[in-house]
Amino acid sequence: MTERGTAKELWTMGIKAILLSFVVIQSYLSGGSISPWYMLSILLYLCLNISIHIVKKVSITSTVLLLSVLVAAASSSYIQPLFMLLLPLNLYELFSIYLRKRGIILFLMLIPLLPLSYESQTILFTYGLVAMLSFLYYLLLNTYISRVEDLKAILENRHEHIQQLTKSLNENKEYIRQSDYTIKLEERNRLSQEIHDKIDNSMTGALIQMEASKRLFASNPEKSSELLQNAIQISKDGIESIRLVLKNMKPPTEQLGINRMKLFVDEFSAKHTVRTLLTHEGNVDIITPIQWKVIQENIQEALTNAMKYSNATVISIHIEVLRTLIKTEVADNGKGEQKVIKGMGIIGMEERAASVNGTIIVDGSRGFSVTTLIPHG
Repeated sequence: MTERGTAKELWTMGIKAILLSFVVIQSYLSGGSISPWYMLSILLYLCLNISIHIVKKVSITSTVLLLSVLVAAASSSYIQPLFMLLLPLNLYELFSIYLRKRGIILFLMLIPLLPLSYESQTILFTYGLVAMLSFLYYLLLNTYISRVEDLKAILENRHEHIQQLTKSLNENKEYIRQSDYTIKLEERNRLSQEIHDKIDNSMTGALIQMEASKRLFASNPEKSSELLQNAIQISKDGIESIRLVLKNMKPPTEQLGINRMKLFVDEFSAKHTVRTLLTHEGNVDIITPIQWKVIQENIQEALTNAMKYSNATVISIHIEVLRTLIKTEVADNGKGEQKVIKGMGIIGMEERAASVNGTIIVDGSRGFSVTTLIPHG
């Protein structure tokens, strides 16, 4: 049995117990005699309604419900009129097995009112009230249980989505680690090949010239001096080649760190009318290239979202290096958002930050801000 079915049965048994208690108490207060037939009716009603929740076959359940309706109807006619108040719940359960339109079910629940005369106005009014309350009770109960089930389904879907994101993050981390390792190997291989091509031959030629100069030093000083001069020139050329290789390996200053970020912000400001400010504090030199990559991509995504949704006139970017964290905040003076719904942009920023063990904080209470926190050290 599902949790929904269990909850519904418990609530139904509870409301039936309340109604039965009301009938018994009212029968006692009205001065009616508690005859053996009265007790038999009570016991039959109890046994039949307990059986409903034990037997799960629809055909048997409908039969038991019909017997319960007949017992309540017969008891109300021959023993105690208040037994009529037990009919509405059983009628709703019986008709809801075969009917889906609630309006028709309510009409059928009110049919037992027809045989009542105006002389039985108290029973007439009470039965109508109990029937309406029973109908509303089932309506609210079904609505509540449906909402609970929907919320559970949403939570399960979100749990599965979180698991997928976690798996994706782990795969991204592994991919980044492998990519970083591959890039390092390729760079080492390129450097080795370039040193071999441009330096090894020069150094070998200089060594040969110096060996020859050494052998001719005593017999032919002039030739020895010439060879030594050639070796010196070859060595100078080799050193210059080393300098060129190292110079080509080192990226230009404008492509590194905060300088590259300034260029990016300047380009963004030139393309858009919104005023964009970049500030920083702390030792930004300790930020690694992979961390700069995450910071710049998150800033770019935050700026794009601000241009699409915020209607801002000013966007401020602040990069701060704290004792253990690198804090990057992109804030605007736009309309903000009290309830932030994470789209693909924010989820992408979270994934990038998580790849370097960082996190994202989003706040839409005053304007809109996205803060990236990345640990360092």
